[in-house]
This record gives sequence, structure tokens and C-alpha cells, in this order.
Amino acid sequence: MGIGIIGHFGGKKKFNDGQTVKTIVTYDALKRYGIDNMAIVDTYYSKKNPIVFGLSLLNCILKHKKIIVLLSINGRRILFPILYILSKFGKEIYHYAIGGRLAREVEQKPRWKKYVNSFKGNWVESTELADKLQGVGVKNAIYLPNFKKLNIIKPDEMITEYAEPFRFCIFSRVMKEKGIEDAIQAIADVNKTYGKEIAQLDIYGPIESGYDEQLNDCLNKSDGSCKYCGVVEPSKSVEALKDYYMLLFPTHWRHEGIPGTIIDSLSAGVPIISRRWQYCDEMITDNVTGYVYNFDEPEKLVDKIIYSIDNVEHTMKMKKNCLESSYQYSEECVMKKIMRELNI
Repeated sequence: MGIGIIGHFGGKKKFNDGQTVKTIVTYDALKRYGIDNMAIVDTYYSKKNPIVFGLSLLNCILKHKKIIVLLSINGRRILFPILYILSKFGKEIYHYAIGGRLAREVEQKPRWKKYVNSFKGNWVESTELADKLQGVGVKNAIYLPNFKKLNIIKPDEMITEYAEPFRFCIFSRVMKEKGIEDAIQAIADVNKTYGKEIAQLDIYGPIESGYDEQLNDCLNKSDGSCKYCGVVEPSKSVEALKDYYMLLFPTHWRHEGIPGTIIDSLSAGVPIISRRWQYCDEMITDNVTGYVYNFDEPEKLVDKIIYSIDNVEHTMKMKKNCLESSYQYSEECVMKKIMRELNI
């Protein structure tokens, strides 16, 4: 059985953004589950080398009936009309949606309803998003969460005691919109409150182009309590995170989907302090797997950090809950659903 897969593989470059990681994770998982005849269409080349892109797309169309697509907003604009036509000629299109904005996009672009309804299925990362799509007339939205191939730590590998300084971390793209500066300022405010360096922050992830200077300025003002620690290979995320007290996720994006960093953190048994983005409560249960504060109250990040430090025993109990929650985002769990959807 062969399958075509259209998504951003990144050419010969290495990318750590959510779209590329999800595309490669899906491809690798399909191979592990016995799909060894796949035609790849790398959307990286749609602008870099349109001829290569066009030929690979044609090859995919000619060779395979089943095609999985993982597209950004720009990719959807370009390829949805083509995929719609292909579906009319017997191709089975499985749209594995990136992010959490598809319902809004269908509302804003009424023609897209026709496109997505022609597909065999629209796999979305959130049950709420699936419901919203049904509400705007999309009849084939299916909940299929983001997933990763990770070595979820065992309960006996978790740290069971923690003392100051409390080590917090961020594990995402390093940019203002991910709340990096909010986190740095919050750690500084917490230390000021206690009159000592009781909290530290390590930041991991690729730095957004042009953000280096601004990041360094913020770090220099933190008096050494916050530092940038480079980029970690996606497959090594659990090992990098497992010894931290909590992960911070003060995102500025209300319409985040199912962020990979939350899956990493749950799999490492590390509770999360998060701003309540649109689908937050599907991933993080307040006071069970982390502490959540309202999106419109960003100043509450400081309060949540202080609460976690003042309630160490409760915070440590949440680590086991994180591991239990992580299974639903595991390759084993999600690939069973994908293989069933593909009827393989």
C-alpha cells in the first residue's frame, strides 16, 4: 500500500517549527507502521524550486490514491483548489490540519467549505475545533491530536523532591509572540519578591530571525537568573526537560493549536504554567497537570510561579498526572487512529 504525503519537510535544511516537525513525525511514523511506498511533496520547494515542486506533486498524484496533506495557511490557499479537483477524480485526500484556525478560515473564505468537505477527512488537533467546524458546515472533521515519538519517562525516573533555586524552562521558538520576555520579567519579579534568586529560567529553541539582539538585552537585565541554552533535537526533548520544576508557556497567540512543547513537557513529567490559549483546557487541567491563568491577565504569570514555589508538595504530585496525560499524544495511540482512518 502506497501513500502520498504533502507537507513542509524543509528541503536539505533543518527546521524546528511545529509544521515541519509534525510533517516529519507523521512521515516517520507511517514508515514505522509499514507504509514504505510513499511519494513526498515538499512544500519547501514551492517557492525555492517550483519545477521540483511541480514534478513531485505530479508524481504523487499519478502514483497514489491516498494522499495526506499537512499545510500552512499559504499552502492551503494554493493547494486546496487543486486537492478539491483531485478528490473529484477519485483521490482520497486526508487533510491533517496544522494549528487551530481552520474553522475561522472557513468562515472567512466560504469557498473553502466546498474544498474541505470534498476531502476524505479533516484531521484536527482539538475536539473544540472539530465541533466548531461542524458548526460552520464542515461535515468530515475528525479529532486526531498532535503526537510525537517520545520516550515517556517512567514514574520511578521522576524527581520526587525539589529545593531552591527552582528551575523553570521554556521549550519553543524563541520570539516575542511566545511570551519569552514575559517569562524573563516574571522570573525577575519573583526573585525580587523573595529578595533572592529563588527561581531560574532556561530557554531552549531556535531564535526567530532578527530577535537575537532583543533577546540578549532581556537576558542581560535578568542578572544571570535567565539564560539561553540553545536548540535541542526534537527526539531528545524529554531528556532535556525531565529535571526541571515546571515549564512556562506564556504564549501571545490565543489561537495556538496543540503545541508540541506541551506534549514534550507532559512526557517528561514536568507540569506547565500556561496562559489560557483557545484550546488550553484540552491539554492542561488546572491544578492537575499545571497552573493556568486567563489569557487577558498576563500579569498572573508571576502569581502562578509564586504559588508553585509556595506549594512544592502539590506541584510535585502533578508530575505523575502529566505522565498519565501524555499517552493520548503518543505515536502508539494516535497512529492506531490514523491507520484506521486510512483503512489500512
